[in-house]
Amino acid sequence: MSSPRGGGSPSSSLGAISVAGPRVLLDLLSRMGVDSRRLARATGLDTDRLTDPAGWVEGRLGMDLLNRAAETVGDPLFGAHFGRDHQPGRLGLFDYLFLTADSLAAAFDTAIRYISVATTGGAYGWAEGGGRPVVERTLPGGPHFLHAETYALSWHLTMARHATGSPIRPTHVGLVQPAPKRHHALTEILGVDDVDFGCPATTITLKRRDLDLPLLGADPMLAVTLRRHADGRRLPADSWPERVRAFLSDGFADRPVTLDAAARHLAVSPRMLQQHLREAGTSWRAEVETARDSRAVDLLRNSALPVRAIAIRLGYSDDRAFRRAFHRRHDCGPDAYRRGTLA
Repeated sequence: MSSPRGGGSPSSSLGAISVAGPRVLLDLLSRMGVDSRRLARATGLDTDRLTDPAGWVEGRLGMDLLNRAAETVGDPLFGAHFGRDHQPGRLGLFDYLFLTADSLAAAFDTAIRYISVATTGGAYGWAEGGGRPVVERTLPGGPHFLHAETYALSWHLTMARHATGSPIRPTHVGLVQPAPKRHHALTEILGVDDVDFGCPATTITLKRRDLDLPLLGADPMLAVTLRRHADGRRLPADSWPERVRAFLSDGFADRPVTLDAAARHLAVSPRMLQQHLREAGTSWRAEVETARDSRAVDLLRNSALPVRAIAIRLGYSDDRAFRRAFHRRHDCGPDAYRRGTLA
């Protein structure tokens, strides 16, 4: 899986998150003596909405809350500490999906499959690094996402250690963030010696023998029940075509409109975006063709632009390619279509 450093605004690329995460964070802040309700309101979070166990909030708001929490307590490693001190089970369904799997590998498989019960932002999957299995989590890059990235790393390791009862130590960790002047404290929190910064994605490289470890709370019957419940909790697949359509609605002329560009904008890998679209019964190519055709019809009906100019505006290589594509959909060329609408 290849992933971008980021792209798009935080609101577009972070999607939505379950209220479980902000709720756990606000509980922690309250125990630390912080006026958590005031902090939530300053962020723009509706605290009443957080009481709904099945509720969702904008990922941007959750990110802002995490950053404000770090500033308020004055901890430059707040995200890493938050993940390290996580009490497994506090995230509810998502945690229990992980904890009831048969093995550590199965736990990560389940988390990857059901990430959308916790968040719709970023990409998540397996990769290979130096012949070893790599868990890869992608969030947008930049200092704004430092605490989210280090929290994600710490959460993974905390869950793995708790679930197996073993002091799991990754062989390598990769971070999207640029290298700080000193990172010894961070490597101590993560329990890893080999760390790289400025990577394309957040990665944890694990030993295969660790992935084979059985989980202390393995419960096949409960796991099946939880997965059935999770299937009903995931955000509908049709939200992904809507996001792609919003990206395409910004036009074709002044930017590359490719699968890679769309994936970068939505902070997922191209493969993951294709998978989401397949699950929703569509495809990248179908969405592009539909968006182009809709825009072409609008320009032919409501503008005096020549066909060649319309072709350029829609990102076709030349007007012949545009004419062929238009004819496939309308059984006539763009000139005939325009004459027919004006008749």
